Amino acid sequence: MTSPMTSPASLPPWSLDPADQARPAPALGDLVRAAASNWPDRPAVHDGRSGLTFGELERQARVLAAWLAGQGVGAGDRVAVLAEKCALMPVLAIGIWKCGAVYVPLDAAQPDPRLRGLLGRLEPRLVITLDDREPAVDEVSWVGRRRLDAIVTGPAPQWPTVARRPEDTAYIIFTSGSTGEPKGVEITVANLVAYFGNHNEVLRFTPDSRVFSLSPFHFDVSIEDTLLPLSLGAFVHQFRGVHAGAIMRAIIKRERITHLIAVSTLLTMITEGGRQVTRENFPCLEMVMTGAEVCDPGVINVWKSSLPELRVLNVYGPTEATIVCVAHEIERADPERMSSYPIGRPLRGVAARIVDDGNEVHEPGRIGELWIGGEQVMRGYFDQPEETARRVAEVDGVRYYRTGDMCSYDEDGDIVFRGRNDDEVKLAGRRIHLGEIRQTVLSCPGVERAAVALVPRHGHDVIALVVLAPERAVVADVEKLLADLLPEYMRPAVVAWSPVLAVSSTGKTDESRLMRRLAEAARESSATHYALSPGGDFRPVDGVGRD
Repeated sequence: MTSPMTSPASLPPWSLDPADQARPAPALGDLVRAAASNWPDRPAVHDGRSGLTFGELERQARVLAAWLAGQGVGAGDRVAVLAEKCALMPVLAIGIWKCGAVYVPLDAAQPDPRLRGLLGRLEPRLVITLDDREPAVDEVSWVGRRRLDAIVTGPAPQWPTVARRPEDTAYIIFTSGSTGEPKGVEITVANLVAYFGNHNEVLRFTPDSRVFSLSPFHFDVSIEDTLLPLSLGAFVHQFRGVHAGAIMRAIIKRERITHLIAVSTLLTMITEGGRQVTRENFPCLEMVMTGAEVCDPGVINVWKSSLPELRVLNVYGPTEATIVCVAHEIERADPERMSSYPIGRPLRGVAARIVDDGNEVHEPGRIGELWIGGEQVMRGYFDQPEETARRVAEVDGVRYYRTGDMCSYDEDGDIVFRGRNDDEVKLAGRRIHLGEIRQTVLSCPGVERAAVALVPRHGHDVIALVVLAPERAVVADVEKLLADLLPEYMRPAVVAWSPVLAVSSTGKTDESRLMRRLAEAARESSATHYALSPGGDFRPVDGVGRD
């Protein structure tokens, strides 16, 4: 603890304490420096197996920065991290920022060919992995877990954090891309600092907060539920266990969690019908926030009616607008509500427009595309300037990101999400462009056409694929290609084969009609493979690649 003779260090200006808010923001590499100075022995982060105090977190980040600099890593260089949910991840992000480099967390579980493709595009100065796998590329320095542990536990030199300009890139997050190529969203230092201040007005993290972190580190929500609270001296518990309601509830109770951030899929698991949502099971909980996908209003109602004093937030934010940019607090449960709750209003510093046919919409109920503007809008897509130009527009001197999300205003002026204008979907908070799956399938020899969509199955949406090809055996090749090139969460759970047949009234192949038929067949079935029967219905088969 801080000595009584020592003045406490000021927290970053996104602190709720007005005394902190007048001071300039620290360099990103100094994100936890004040917390480490004030509370060096206080637990900062724990992953269920190991943890770090704030003093250890800051010291290890400083050691890592000095080592990275010794390897030639400097300002603007990209450092890729094959991310894992563990207590060491904040050390890596902050250490990379301390030497002025760009933090690029990647999905460690993605197939090697996809990983090699991303690394080839990134040309990182260094790759850090939290296991001891063999390097996926030979041209880049590769640091495994054993060496990493030896580095961060070594002597701690004095290391001056390298300052970055506001317009410099802080991190890159890759998302599924409509063109078949993943998009790398570049978020600047200014974007991130603005986000911290804008969103903590809503989140209200303080040094007394205890945060339950569920997000994988290759998603930007990990910055929201780990790095932001750590910067203010809050404790973060990183959940890395089985996603089961009883397990998550037990840890939330044991760890005295005050802030729970969960996509609707996980929040529904924790809710588990509602009988478990009691103050006894959540004795310290102050806030529940959900977003990233539409949440059943019944789930939100359970929390607000069972724990009326709890702050319940429904939020929205594409990666391109820095994590979260629109928020709505549910003041009271609405048991009659059938549609989703609003996503709300823009955060401070964020602008929002709903645009229909080129004109801004103001009247309630009229649907248009949501444009997000202001200080949280990304720099652009890494190495894809044409995609940046397609999605970013300037209006009256303000840069806007065209989200592709269809929205409207309700009678209170809150924004309501209505759907998409393309084939981007969200599953368990993961953003997936069905076009990327489709393009991968079409690259397989023998495939003539492909249809990809979400279909309901046992009450949950899953990805379904119809392969249109003369030969049924092609489907086995398609599934192998998908396994080689796409992460598991992007692979279809239901796969069907259809010969290229004229099934519409116009005599053309009707992919939408085929998908509707597959959805009907799969709704209550446990089968994973189907083939089109002579009668025009999809029937389960034992592996569509076999005769």
